[in-house]
Amino acid sequence: MHNKKIGELELIRYIRKMFPKRRREILAGIGDDAMVLGNGMVVSTDSFVEGVHFDFKYFKFYQLGFRCMAGSISDLAAMAAEPVCALVSLYLPDKVRKWDVTELYRGFRAIGDRFKIDIAGGDIIGSPFWGVTLTVIGMTRKPLLRSGARPGDGLYVTGYLGLSETGRLALKKKRTARHFPASIRRHRFPIPRVAEALKIRPNATAGIDTSDGLSTDARHLAEESGVKIVIDADRLPIHPEVLQMTRRIKTDPIRFILSAGEDFELLFTARRPPSIALPLTRIGEVKKGRGVWLTCGGRSRPLEPSGYEHLSGRK
Repeated sequence: MHNKKIGELELIRYIRKMFPKRRREILAGIGDDAMVLGNGMVVSTDSFVEGVHFDFKYFKFYQLGFRCMAGSISDLAAMAAEPVCALVSLYLPDKVRKWDVTELYRGFRAIGDRFKIDIAGGDIIGSPFWGVTLTVIGMTRKPLLRSGARPGDGLYVTGYLGLSETGRLALKKKRTARHFPASIRRHRFPIPRVAEALKIRPNATAGIDTSDGLSTDARHLAEESGVKIVIDADRLPIHPEVLQMTRRIKTDPIRFILSAGEDFELLFTARRPPSIALPLTRIGEVKKGRGVWLTCGGRSRPLEPSGYEHLSGRK
């Protein structure tokens, strides 16, 4: 690597090559949303840093706690695991107020209670900025990996994509916030698709949560499964608030959806559509080959990942 600038995905590939899996106890490691042990234990860790993942201009501490915990639980949902507990590490600046920390933990508890999660430990350190690292632990009898997609599978997504990014933009432009209630709620209070993941597991062959953007997350599935994924732009579900926002910022809604992340929906492949009680859309299919392709109006083209990538600054 030397002094060459490196992006997040390249760095992950480098670490994966340097540290190949050696222990038999590890069923799945680098390359999935979480690590899976042979006994069914699922472990994931996420860090959230002020100025990168959240902005106190439009986040209160309660909202921040809820959102960070929900985002971490979503990694367990992506593996079709039931949440058990969490470890919380805090990065606290000087002159931190007790009320702020109390509100943060109230947010942790609000979403944690919904999934019966215990906070079982953690760490506290002084820092020049606010930050949170969450390690969540769950259990599963049959993990849903990124590597199981096969030619002939359909590509499905739960709910809508682009709502969280729409909410972020609406909050950033305070004058428009009242026009985007569903989007703002999705950005501040996302609900991980744990129940839905358990319902689709019998049918699903591979899965991931939509944290980095559809184009990037689909690329993860394609690479780990060694297949070609074709997304049909004409089938992508577009929420009215997303359409309204893309009109205001004068951008194509499909391009917006392909790059917008942190919706924490489920993107998965399945031989046949599962029956679950929420919006579920077939947005493409799995074929022989490599990479991700976008079909629009009957024409197909290669689709490069355009979601968020740390270290590159691309969003």
